[in-house]
Amino acid sequence: MTEQDPRYISVTPMKNEGPFVLEWVAHNLAIGVDDIVVMTNDCTDGTDVLLQRLHDRGIVTHVDNNSRRQTSPQKRAYKKFLRMEVARPQDWVIVIDADEHINVKTGDHTLQALTEAIPDAKTISMTWRLFGNAGVIRYEDRFLSDQFQRAAQEQKPRPPQAWGFKTMFQRQLWDALGVHRPKRPTVETMEECHWYNGSAQKMPERYYTSSWRSARDSIGYDLVQVNHYALKSCESYLVKKMRGRAHHLGESLGMEYWNMMNQNAERDSSIDVILDRKREHFYELMSDPETARLHHVSCDLHREHIAALREQPEMQDLMQQMTSGFVAQHQE
Repeated sequence: MTEQDPRYISVTPMKNEGPFVLEWVAHNLAIGVDDIVVMTNDCTDGTDVLLQRLHDRGIVTHVDNNSRRQTSPQKRAYKKFLRMEVARPQDWVIVIDADEHINVKTGDHTLQALTEAIPDAKTISMTWRLFGNAGVIRYEDRFLSDQFQRAAQEQKPRPPQAWGFKTMFQRQLWDALGVHRPKRPTVETMEECHWYNGSAQKMPERYYTSSWRSARDSIGYDLVQVNHYALKSCESYLVKKMRGRAHHLGESLGMEYWNMMNQNAERDSSIDVILDRKREHFYELMSDPETARLHHVSCDLHREHIAALREQPEMQDLMQQMTSGFVAQHQE
């Protein structure tokens, strides 16, 4: 890589995702993310300590995003990232969450292959594919991509979240980050954004100023999608409910969110095309005894949290509602 070649940089606000961190980091390494920037706040499950160990090993960039002020951790993280000046003008930046895995379907399945497949692109939106819980009740320390292979149909515009997207962009074109898309363009027109969807089609003019989701005239899954593992197992969902929604302070989760996001209509294992590469990175991460120890500590804390929650009547009721409609898979 020459000094002029663009780098691929991800930025992620994160809280209490400890059991899932190593697979997510291994995945991002497997798709060619050059700098994984993670900003943690208010962690109680060892997420921050685990990421700091990876930072000390030179694998990720971990930033303390704690604050005594009642401000949005996401907005703090995005502003802090821009102040760090990690990304050069030609570098690609993407805001990606801990439950989102970018699934590149072209070339060698890296982000570089994606940008080479759309050579004119300087902004690329990648539409979510919602992955349901696939009937999995119990939490297991296994790859999410192995356990959850049931997803929404591609042509499913409802609920609105089904076609939400994440957007990768060249830093020089935008001055602010948002959860789904960059904001404050540095250019005067949509044409200058060189904005394409996941099927290498130009995005409609209206996206220049607003919108966080694809529509019938902008949907495209041919080259890339984002596998969105919002729910995971029923047990892990109990923990997620207690944590609340990442981008909405104080908002509780229950059956309404579960039913909306629990999409299992089709099997989709397309992300397994990089499984061997991801495993290699995962085993390399785990080859460090301290990283492995911190991973197992986080998984144990997750199990302890689940056990405590399952004693609560409210959570027992939620579990009963979640499991009443299906026969569990992968259970003894």
